[in-house]
Amino acid sequence: MTNADRENAVLSSFLYSDDMGTDKTNTFLLSADAFTSDFRKRVATKINATTTIDKAYSLLSYDLENSIEGTHYEQEWINILAQTPLPFTLAKRYHDDIRKDFSKKDGDRI
Repeated sequence: MTNADRENAVLSSFLYSDDMGTDKTNTFLLSADAFTSDFRKRVATKINATTTIDKAYSLLSYDLENSIEGTHYEQEWINILAQTPLPFTLAKRYHDDIRKDFSKKDGDRI
């Protein structure tokens, strides 16, 4: 599984959580800077804002889809939506791996 696939799976887990009837007690804040594309960073930031306000992820998904339609981000959006959502416990493990990979790369810059 590529980094992009893992990142997309984490993001889709939030965006589909309402539709899947996922228990949202295990939601967590994402480290947006650890995502490898600017678009996924922006989606992660929007998810974090929703997490701190009301956890209305289906409404966020709807708003994002409407704002992205017809833009050059459309394919990246489709790639996120195409990933199978995970339970938040597993999404958290994927997210931790994403953060570890980012920390390794960030350490290489020093």
